[in-house]
Order: sequence, then structure tokens, then C-alpha cells
Amino acid sequence: MSTTTLHPQQQVPEDELTPKEVIEKVLVVKTAILRNWKMLLLLPILGFGIGYALDAYIKTPNTYEAEVVFNLGGGSQASGLGDMAGLLGLGSAPDANIFTGENFFYFVKSRPVLERNLMKEVEINGQKMILANFYIDSSGIKTKEWEENPDNQKFHFPHNDIKKFDMRSRMILNEIVKKAGGSTEIAALDRKSSFISLSTSMENGTLAGLWVTKLLETVEEMYTENQTQKTRKTLRLLQHRADSLAAVLGIAEHKLARQLDYSAQIMLPEAKVSASSMERKSSFLQTLYYEAMANAEKMRVSLVREAPLFTEIEGIKVPLDIKAEDKRNAKIGALVGLMLALIFTYFRTIFSTPKVEVRA
Repeated sequence: MSTTTLHPQQQVPEDELTPKEVIEKVLVVKTAILRNWKMLLLLPILGFGIGYALDAYIKTPNTYEAEVVFNLGGGSQASGLGDMAGLLGLGSAPDANIFTGENFFYFVKSRPVLERNLMKEVEINGQKMILANFYIDSSGIKTKEWEENPDNQKFHFPHNDIKKFDMRSRMILNEIVKKAGGSTEIAALDRKSSFISLSTSMENGTLAGLWVTKLLETVEEMYTENQTQKTRKTLRLLQHRADSLAAVLGIAEHKLARQLDYSAQIMLPEAKVSASSMERKSSFLQTLYYEAMANAEKMRVSLVREAPLFTEIEGIKVPLDIKAEDKRNAKIGALVGLMLALIFTYFRTIFSTPKVEVRA
């Protein structure tokens, strides 16, 4: 016969709370909240008020968002012109790998592209001015980056020839390029699409719209120049050859005219032979000249066909989207006040609140 030992009370592990202890802690929290409700209410309100005052004092202007969506189509290579460029020691096919994928996105925001765009002339309220000068007056750079530099606030570029800039103009242009590049975004619109989005966010709506539209034009210009660089070099060589042949042909035809006039007056066999020889030489030069002109014309057609096609899918909105800054300082102040109130309540409860006993 076996005997079983009965325990009158089940033991609770040390890392677990009994129902009695849970009730005690809830009552302690309730008592602490009731005793410190003024502090729990006052500190968040005070923090919210301080944050709201900071938001009112530090006024952040609204920003205008401008975006254009475009598609980049590759140029086609004219048939039969690759061999012609090869004979001249040049490849007529552009090196497309330089501007594919992420390389193109870097190219759009590169310093040479942004500098050329800033140096373009734009028309503002019927008056032409350099885009960089309009950027200085309207982008907020005077009140932020140049707040403590009054000399820069009064600066304007006298001309748009970067090669003639002095050191100060170069330094100011570098600062503007850095700020403009930071506010410019270029990205693929969608993974399954070849469309590209070019956008910016600036304090002036006119400046934002002008920036993205002019930047797209600048990118197209410089992209085309780089893609067709070899073809344009070939065209210059062909045109130079045609011009040289034209000069030689002109001299030969002038000599032929004089020889024909001379042989007509003097009836000598030697004069007729010399005239015939010069006529053949002039005819040969004329053939070479026409061929050079035809090759140059074909290369011009190739230049047009190789140029990439920028197709604008969506232009900027009218009016532009406005993005207003939220009152984040007020929210942060209220949250900090609540955290301080909870910390104060916790330590006050630990050091001053007596235990609450619950009878079973």
C-alpha cells in the first residue's frame, strides 16, 4: 500500500508573480497616478508649449515640389557609315556603357552638368538673368548657408563664362552646386518601366519649375555631345578634307581657264596637250571634292540618327505641390514632458509610497 504526501499550498517559482502581487502592483501604479496627476498633466503641456513656441519662432518656409518624367531612347546607327569612320581611324559607334544604369543617374547630378545648367539664361518676369543669380535670390541660401556672410548675400555672377571666373566666383559656384545637387533627385520611376523621374524640392515655385525643366534640357545637350563625340570628330575631318579639296580645285580650274585661253590664241600642239592634261587633273579633283562632300553629308545624317531621344512623358504640375513642415518641435516637447513626468512619478513612488496590503 503506497502513501501519497499532500501539499496544502502549491509553491510559486521566484521569477513569477502571484495574483496577489499583481493586484498589489496595479494598486501601487493607480495610487502613484492619482497622487501625481498634476505633474503627469503639467509637464507634457509645458513641453508642448515650449515646442510650439519654437515652431512659431523658427519658421520653416514651405517647399515646392517639381517633377518631370521622361524616357531615354537610344540613337540608331546608320548602316554603312561605320566602315567610313574606321578608315579614318575612328569608331562611329558611341560608347553607351558610360551612360547606362546608375552611371546615367550620377551623370545627371555631376558637377559639369549642374554648372552648365546654373549658367543658363532664363527669363523672369520679362527680364533675362542667369539662373545661378536667380537661385541665389530665391533658394534660401542667403538666410541659411550665408546667414553670417553678408558679402556673399550681395553677390551676383556678372557673366556666364565659367572659364573667366575668379577664385571667389568659383567658390560661390561650388557652394551653389552642392546645395542644388542635394535638392535634386533622379531615379527610375518603376522597376518594370524605363521611365525616369527627375524632381526637386525648393522654397520658390518658379525656381523649382525652372530648375527641373532646364536641367532636363542640359542633360540632353551634354548627353548628346558625349554620345556623338566620335561622329562629330569624324565629321570635322571630312569637312576639313572637303574644304582643302575645294581650295585646290579652285586653283586648278583657274589655271585651266588661263591655259585654254592661251591655247586658243596660239595654235601650237604643245599648248593643246598641256590644256588637256590640266583638264584631266581638274576633273579628277572635282570628283574627289564631290565624294568628300557626299561623305560629310552622310556623316551629318549619322549624327542626327545617333543622337539619343529624350521624350518627356509628364511635365511639371501647374500649380506645383506644396509641402508644409509639420510642427515636430511641439510633438517632441510633449513627448519629452511625458517621459519626465513618468520618471518623476516612478522615483517618487519608490521612495515615498507605502505598500498596499490586500487581505486574502
